[in-house]
Amino acid sequence: MKNKFLFLAIVSVFLLIFSSFSAFALGVTPGRTTLDFSPGLKKNIEITIINSQKSDVDLSISVQGELNKSISLKQDSLKIKSTEEEKKISFEISLPDKLEPGLHTAEVVISQKSGKPGSGQANIGTELAVVTQISVYVPYPGKYIDAQLSVTGDEKKKKFVIPIVNRGRETIEKANAVISIYNLQGKLIKNIETNSISLAPSAKGEISAEWMIDAPMGKYKAKAVISYDGQSYLVEKEFEVGEFVLDLLQVFVKDFKLGEIAKFNLVVKNKWNEPIARAYAEMRVLDKSMNEIADVKSATYDIPAGLQTDIIYYWDTKDISVGLYNANIILYYADKKTQQDLQLDVRNDAIEVIGLGRAITSETSSGSKGLITILIIIIAFLVLLNLLWFFVLRKKKRRA
Repeated sequence: MKNKFLFLAIVSVFLLIFSSFSAFALGVTPGRTTLDFSPGLKKNIEITIINSQKSDVDLSISVQGELNKSISLKQDSLKIKSTEEEKKISFEISLPDKLEPGLHTAEVVISQKSGKPGSGQANIGTELAVVTQISVYVPYPGKYIDAQLSVTGDEKKKKFVIPIVNRGRETIEKANAVISIYNLQGKLIKNIETNSISLAPSAKGEISAEWMIDAPMGKYKAKAVISYDGQSYLVEKEFEVGEFVLDLLQVFVKDFKLGEIAKFNLVVKNKWNEPIARAYAEMRVLDKSMNEIADVKSATYDIPAGLQTDIIYYWDTKDISVGLYNANIILYYADKKTQQDLQLDVRNDAIEVIGLGRAITSETSSGSKGLITILIIIIAFLVLLNLLWFFVLRKKKRRA
């Protein structure tokens, strides 16, 4: 019986936890409808409103944006019952005979009113709102493109992909690009060329190139000049090579005598292509019972790009006995910290540093720790509720 209860309690807790992660919100699909312009075009557009909350909702529907006068709503309000997971609505778009070349948009906004339907509460403002966008592209005369640049890969190889859309009225016979890679100081690192494609009006395609990286880790900017039938188009993208890490290479102590102040030398390397400002180190020393017996910090250091630096701090070993101590060294820099777990073999005339491993975290991670704490409290509360529920049911069965 106990095992059965434990199983039910665990299942209930996990169901409640997972349900708490569901988005208590509305959804709408599709999020965008794209149309190619045609003078006087009339089109009926259907969308689906998703009741993720699975509750009774009272909705208002409105239109905003440049083309708002071109959209006719068939209704400006809607009620969805808790038993309805989704509901379809439609509206009509009627385009004028003429629009300027380029992108024109409007948005249909579905808002949940404050106050429950039929509750008599005042509906001031909105609790939730979702938007579906209508995009209308008017072709440019002649040849014209839209393009973007994306960068993927790792510290060994990067791939540059450029999706292109022909927004002009004429066919593009040949489109290709030269991608120039710069560091953040504006120095040219590499030029690479893409393949070539042709594009009919309104057609989409992509060109790409790869870079086998032969430069230091750090931040870079790619500038791609797309050439198409005698015209050009520029797209840019910043990207990173490798991970922004201040690497701890070595820790050592020289000329040490037990009972005196030990001078720790931390050899660190900035592998990034930018200087790291105001970096510092902290060391915590623990005894066999994992009690903290020391917490020391260094001064701050500015570490040039691509270079090694010695960070110095001191540990007073007065009242410290010979033996093995656990310790961790934390390097603080930018919004990150690098932790090195160590053991210190303290002798009468030397300290040997034994390395164990490294973990890299962000200073902003404290918020996620708070969230975990809250979740643990919630889980404990739910378990207690399940226990109470179980004992109440058992008493009722006994009375029956």
